[in-house]
Amino acid sequence: MKYILSSSSPRRKELLKRVIDDFEIVEPDVDEEKIKENDPIKYAVTAATLKAKSVGEKRSGCIVLAADTIVSYKGKIIGKPQNYQEAMNILKELSGTEHKVITGIAIYNKDKNKLLTGYDISYVKFKNISEEDIKEYLEKNEFKDKAGGYAIQEIGDKFVEKIKGSYENVVGLPIQKLKKMIEEFEMPEIEIEISDIAFPNNWGVGKKENFVVFVPGATYKDVVKVRIKKGEKSFSYGEVVEILSPSPYRKQAECPHFGICGGCSFQNLQYQIQLSLKFNYIKKTLEKIGGIDIGKGEISEIVPSPCLYFYRNKMEFSFGGDKEIYLGLRERNSPFEKYTWKVVSIEKCLIFSPLYEKISPIIIEFAKKTGLPPYNPYKKEGFFRHLVLREGKNTGEAMAIIVTKSGKDIDFTGLVEKINDVAPEIKCLYWVENDQLSDVVSFEKKHHIWGETKIEEKIGDFKFKIAPNSFFQPNSKGAELLYSEIYNNIGEGERVLGLYCGTGTIEVFISNKAGEIIGIDSEEINILVAEENCQNNKIKNCKFYCGRVEKIIGNKNLGNFDTLIVDPPRSGLTNKALMKLVKMEIPKLIYVSCNVSTFSRDINLLSKEGYKLEKLIPFDLFPHTPHIEILGIIKKRSPLC
Repeated sequence: MKYILSSSSPRRKELLKRVIDDFEIVEPDVDEEKIKENDPIKYAVTAATLKAKSVGEKRSGCIVLAADTIVSYKGKIIGKPQNYQEAMNILKELSGTEHKVITGIAIYNKDKNKLLTGYDISYVKFKNISEEDIKEYLEKNEFKDKAGGYAIQEIGDKFVEKIKGSYENVVGLPIQKLKKMIEEFEMPEIEIEISDIAFPNNWGVGKKENFVVFVPGATYKDVVKVRIKKGEKSFSYGEVVEILSPSPYRKQAECPHFGICGGCSFQNLQYQIQLSLKFNYIKKTLEKIGGIDIGKGEISEIVPSPCLYFYRNKMEFSFGGDKEIYLGLRERNSPFEKYTWKVVSIEKCLIFSPLYEKISPIIIEFAKKTGLPPYNPYKKEGFFRHLVLREGKNTGEAMAIIVTKSGKDIDFTGLVEKINDVAPEIKCLYWVENDQLSDVVSFEKKHHIWGETKIEEKIGDFKFKIAPNSFFQPNSKGAELLYSEIYNNIGEGERVLGLYCGTGTIEVFISNKAGEIIGIDSEEINILVAEENCQNNKIKNCKFYCGRVEKIIGNKNLGNFDTLIVDPPRSGLTNKALMKLVKMEIPKLIYVSCNVSTFSRDINLLSKEGYKLEKLIPFDLFPHTPHIEILGIIKKRSPLC
C-alpha cells in the first residue's frame, strides 16, 4: 500500500525519509482549536488521529501517517504561539526549567478500518535564558508554527542544557518509535480463543496452530480479534482489537478503576473461575519447576478467602501527578510499552478498606500545601513517595505512614486534628524518610509523629501488636484459616522451630498445643514485636532469636525438633539455608509460601534429600489478584522407602 504523510511540516517530511523511501504528502484539514482535551498525551494523540483520518477518509487504499507535537510544562499544554509577545512569554516561562515534548502518532487505513496510535515523550531542560537571547531568536521569525515557540534545531546549545529521550521527537517525529509502529501496523490480525491465563502478569493466553499468543486485556474464554504486535520464535504478544465473543465467566468489575490500576486484575472474572485458574497454575508450576506430578489426594481444593473485598490489612499507595499531586496505585504493566511507574489516581480501593476514601483527601491536601512534588522513581526526582495504611480488620485500629525523600522539614501542625475528625480509627501517625532509588518503602529513618506506637489485631483468641515496619499476613481473616491448618498439623507437645517467623504470629497461634517453640527472624523489629506479643498473650513457651537463618541454625546449638515451620520471603529458601536444614534431619516440615515458583524449586531440592510433599493446601488470601498462599506438609522419608 502507498504511504501518505498527513502534514504540512517540512521537518516531518525530512525525518520520514529516514523511515520510508517513497510517500506522498497531503495537508490535513483539522481545526486543532476544537480539540477539548486537557491531558497533554491525550491531546497529542487525538490531534494526530484527526489528522490521519482527515486525509485517510478521502484516500482509500493508502496508509496515512500523522503526528502532532506539543510542549507540556507543569501539566499544562503549550501550543504554537500566535504572535511575538506570546512566544516571548512562553520562552520566559520555560527558561531554567525542564519541560516535556510529546508527539502523538496515528497510522490509519480506511479499507481495513485499522487505526494504531502511540506517543513518545522527551524531556528538555533549558538553561537560564536572557531576554536578549530570546529576542534575538524570535527576530528570525521561526517560532510561529512551533510548539512551545521554538525549533530545537534552531536554538541548539544556546538554550538547551540537556535532552532526555529522542532528539527527533523534539524536532517533530520520533523515528524509532514510528518504525516500531509501522512494523506493528503491518502485523496480521487473528481470531483466537483465550484458553488460559499467564501468571503473574494475568495476560490471556491463546493458541493459533500451536503458536502461543499472550493477550493483555483479554480474559479466560474470551474469543478475540488481536493484532500481533511483537513476536518471538514460539510465541507473540497481541493487542485486543475486538472482543468477538465475551467469556461466559465475565462479570462487571466492582471497582471504577479496574483495568488501568495495577492493584488487581481478576475483578471481571467470577470468583470460582479465579480459584480454578489459580489451582491449575499451582499444579502446572509444581510439575514444571518442582518435577512433581501431584495426585488428587495430595492437593486440596483452594480454601477461599472469607472476604472478597476489603480484605487487605495493609496497602502502599503512591503519590503521583504532574500538574497537581494525587494518590493512587501504579498502572498495569504492558509488554508493549516501557514501564514508567506512572501512578493511576484512585478515589477508593475495594481490596483494602473504606478508610482510604476518608483519609486520602486529607493527605493529598496536606501534601499540596507543602508545595513539594511527588517522587518519580523513573526520573529519580521529587519528594512525596507513599502513603502506607495498616488496619486491624478484627479490631478496627488503623495506622497511617507518610513516606518521603529526606532533606526537607515537614510541619504536621493541623494534620492530626483533621485525621481525628474524619478517621478516629487511626491511632498513630508516622513519617518515614526513604532515599532508596527503587520504588520500595524502606524504613531508613522513622519519626513517630502522634498517637500510639503500634496498633493491635486479633486472630483467633490472640492479640497481636503491629509496628509500622513489622511483617503481618495481609489478609487477617484468611490468615486465621491458614494458621488453624498449621495448628492441626502440629502434634501435642511437639518441639517446633519457626524460621522467618516475623512477629511470631504462627508461633503464638500454636503455643497452647506445641511444647517448646523457637522462632528466628532477621528483622530486629519483628523479634521485638514477637516478644511483646508473647507477653501480652501470657505465653511462656516461645523463645525468639534475631539473625539470618543461615547463620543461627549453623552456629547455635538449638537441639532436636519434631516440626520445622518455614515462612520465607518470595525468594524462598537460600541454597545454604536449605542444606543446613536438611542436616538437622527434622522429620516434619511445614512450608508456608506466597510464591508457587520458589516453593516448587525448594520442594524439588528437598525431594533429592529424602523429603516428600505429602499434602498441599492452597489458600486464596489475595482475591482478584494473581497471588496465592500455599501450605505444604513435607515429611522425611523412611530409609526403607
